[in-house]
Amino acid sequence: MTPLKRASCIDSDMARRFFFDPPRRQKIKAGSNLKSLLVRCPSTSKLTDTGRTIEEKCWATAKLKKQKLTCEHCGGVHTWEKQDVILGRYQ
Repeated sequence: MTPLKRASCIDSDMARRFFFDPPRRQKIKAGSNLKSLLVRCPSTSKLTDTGRTIEEKCWATAKLKKQKLTCEHCGGVHTWEKQDVILGRYQ
């Protein structure tokens, strides 16, 4: 009689590692022209995404108060207003 072999994950046909796709942004509806609000970092001069979006046709009449943003480039906290914003393509 042969001794029983312990089951091991290495010998099995199961996948060894599961890969998950990162979360996907929602698809943009046809006809909407969304833009990302980007702000330039004062210390590195690189654009930083604020995480906010707006329709381009609403931008001219939009009113924004001063906002704070933790910069992903320098790690500092920056304040920004409407005049500091650059409209970027929403992906």
